Amino acid sequence: MSNNTSLPNILHDHDNMNDHHHDLSEKTVTNQQLLNSKSLRLQVPWNYYYHLPNDKNWNLDSYKPIMENVSTLEQMIELNEKVTDNIIKNCMLFIMRKGITPMWEDSHNRQGGSFSYKVTNKAVVQVWRKLMYLLCGYSLTIDPSHMDLVNGITISPKRGFCIIKIWMKNCTLQDPAIIYNIDNLLRNGCLFKAHNPEF
Repeated sequence: MSNNTSLPNILHDHDNMNDHHHDLSEKTVTNQQLLNSKSLRLQVPWNYYYHLPNDKNWNLDSYKPIMENVSTLEQMIELNEKVTDNIIKNCMLFIMRKGITPMWEDSHNRQGGSFSYKVTNKAVVQVWRKLMYLLCGYSLTIDPSHMDLVNGITISPKRGFCIIKIWMKNCTLQDPAIIYNIDNLLRNGCLFKAHNPEF
């Protein structure tokens, strides 16, 4: 997918998606007016995927790209504008390093694990957007060197809350205190779980 390609409507050709998700491709970007014409490059590129919550297929093809190779601040802002609050609350989203798929079976994830947080729907939008900026800005961990172990972030909707996970390359760091402090992303109750690939 080209960087200049507009974000797809994630409901396109999926009759079983909720109608309120259709606004993904209808939002306009306004924050880019605040940026100069020079692209502000991110330290590493990221891929943004979605997966339909009621889709029982979990092979690689079931993860659909919203935007690939997110490598500039402009693209981050575009994503932040177009992925609406309802999308965040009701869809499974994955932001992964370029070259790493959102599957435990990926060679970069097999030996890893995830910090798992329960976040209320009231707070989850703000938390997810903050996480996205910290992740793509390479500032999600207090110690900058630990960012090299962060493979991505995911969100999964439940009833009245969402589960947010921070995927780690390995299981050497299991203390949530390594993660930058974010309001409503509580360290108390955070669980670290090793990945359990099926094959």
